[in-house]
Amino acid sequence: MEFTYEIIETDAKMPVKYIIHNMPDAVAVPRHWHEALEISYTIHGSVQNFYIDGTNYTTKQGDIFVINSNAIHSVFPNFEENRKALSLFFTYNFLKENIPEIAELEFCTFIGDGSEALQKLLDEFIKEVEGNKNSLHLKALIFEMLYILVRDFSAPKKIVTQITTEKHLERLTEITSFMRENYAEEIAVSDLANHFNLTSEYFSRFFKKYMGTTVLQYLELIRLNKAYQLLMNTDKAISYIAYSCGFPNEKSFTRVFKKVYYLTPNKYRMESKKS
Repeated sequence: MEFTYEIIETDAKMPVKYIIHNMPDAVAVPRHWHEALEISYTIHGSVQNFYIDGTNYTTKQGDIFVINSNAIHSVFPNFEENRKALSLFFTYNFLKENIPEIAELEFCTFIGDGSEALQKLLDEFIKEVEGNKNSLHLKALIFEMLYILVRDFSAPKKIVTQITTEKHLERLTEITSFMRENYAEEIAVSDLANHFNLTSEYFSRFFKKYMGTTVLQYLELIRLNKAYQLLMNTDKAISYIAYSCGFPNEKSFTRVFKKVYYLTPNKYRMESKKS
């Protein structure tokens, strides 16, 4: 998976979208944002690098994180045989319909394992979606979760930079979309800056300030995600994957891959097939 601005769509029968992540799904997700409110729940194992709006976290079993609307975040899961996590997305329209004052609220990011009530509801939700999938029960759990979030983990929003943030998010969407469309090409920072009529110095500062990473590091992650899909879903040679995804050579691809997944691409492919 790779995203910049992500549109969250839900099933007509369900007011939220959910994803259950298991160990073979250990793909890195670069910096992105969406209007939806997201709950991330680590069921088993851990995530070594969970970035949310300028702060890096390491999760452990039972930890709950809330990602506010338009918060820039990324996930770099480690390779663990028993790793399991839940991502639960409340669309902004659903929130607005049920919490009219939602635009004036923000939620605590790190809940940890400090809410037994919320953890119990999340466990029930997972049990239901993996079992009977009773839509009425699932909806009841969703509304109860939302109630606890608003009651115990919300506060009045600081609105000082809302207009500036929206302008910056629009520009970041254009930049990252262009990078995703041209990742296989040889792209320099100066090329990107010229495309958006900015100086290289301003472009680099702007990107680092709002994305928390350099332009080239972000481009590497886009290429890495493309390469990951080929690595896990095809039998293509490592050298072919490296060149087709924009890496200058196999050595460069291996270096970037090991930095995120702690194994060489070939070793990771072999380990995942065993699992």
